This record gives sequence, structure tokens and C-alpha cells, in this order.
Amino acid sequence: MTKREKQAVEAKAAWCDSYIFYQKYHGHPVEPGMWKAATDDFADILQKNHNSTICARLMLAAFSLLEEESR
Repeated sequence: MTKREKQAVEAKAAWCDSYIFYQKYHGHPVEPGMWKAATDDFADILQKNHNSTICARLMLAAFSLLEEESR
């Protein structure tokens, strides 16, 4: 597998994980412990994706959207 193909696989995995994360918490009322659970999931996803830069950026974007929606 070429470097570019490997990067594409990593980016797709990060994109899918960040979307699933967003869908999991989108539209749910902010309850005690919700942000803790989201933060724990965030950390697990980053670890799963080897703390890749693309994953971190996608996850931060998803988390930011969730924060905006909770206001």
C-alpha cells in the first residue's frame, strides 16, 4: 500500500468515527455526565486512530458543533 493510500484509509476511518461520535450525541439533552461520556469517547476514538492529526481535527470539529447545539 502506498503512503497516499494509507493516508486515505486513515482519513476515512477518522471521518467515519467522528460522524458516528457526532450522531451519538447530537440532539440529546445535556444531562449530568453527558460531557464526561463524550470526552471519554473522544479520547477513545483518538487512541483508536493513533492520535492522527486528521482525526484530532475532525473530532474537534464534531465536538465544537455539539457544544454550539447545546447552547
